[in-house]
Amino acid sequence: MNSQHFLLISHQDSLARVVMPHVLRREDRLSVAADPFAASALLRQEKPDAVLVALEEGDEEAALFCATVRHYSNAPIVLLTLHCAREQITRGYRLGAEARRGRAH
Repeated sequence: MNSQHFLLISHQDSLARVVMPHVLRREDRLSVAADPFAASALLRQEKPDAVLVALEEGDEEAALFCATVRHYSNAPIVLLTLHCAREQITRGYRLGAEARRGRAH
């Protein structure tokens, strides 16, 4: 089996523990970044197969991570939405996201 490498961009480390068992297979690898600087460094060094961007309620800056990803990589961007406003999701799509999983208000 081929393993995949995912980059999760989230302000909450606890989200990585939630994502791991439900999104990734045992042989897949997950890197986590909490800010645009760490994300850009990981994108340049590790070349992930896909990027997961967590959009959470009240986090108006998270969608901007999509622009950072697009600047450094052509990897697919998936928005992980957790009770966030539709405007945040729309902004994420405008800034480069291709898909989403989760709920919106």
